[in-house]
Amino acid sequence: MDNDTSPAADSEAAPLSPAEQVRTLVADVRALAEAEIDYAKARLNYSGGILRKAGIWAFLAIFFLSGAIVALILGLLLIFNHYLGPWLATVIVVTVFALAAWGAGLVARRTANNLKFDDGEDHD
Repeated sequence: MDNDTSPAADSEAAPLSPAEQVRTLVADVRALAEAEIDYAKARLNYSGGILRKAGIWAFLAIFFLSGAIVALILGLLLIFNHYLGPWLATVIVVTVFALAAWGAGLVARRTANNLKFDDGEDHD
């Protein structure tokens, strides 16, 4: 009734020669490497699908935001045109949005400058 199939029971029955132990070790390492490669491929495929889906949604968000900004600009032009005339309304709307873009660019440049990594050396 002893159905013990543990590796200890097998090794007690017939000890392996050193060459057989090396072959077994190489086969185990090869199997482990193949399993790790398969796991990495599966994770990459999964992550690629998630990134693709997120990219599509990000594109749609930017597309709809662009449409909203165009609608805002046209609405401001129509409103200011009623009170100030077409030329002055255009100048005001273009100037305000150009200043906003310039300010956002300055903030982006300042943020990008914060990405510098300290290499541990003192540069005077």
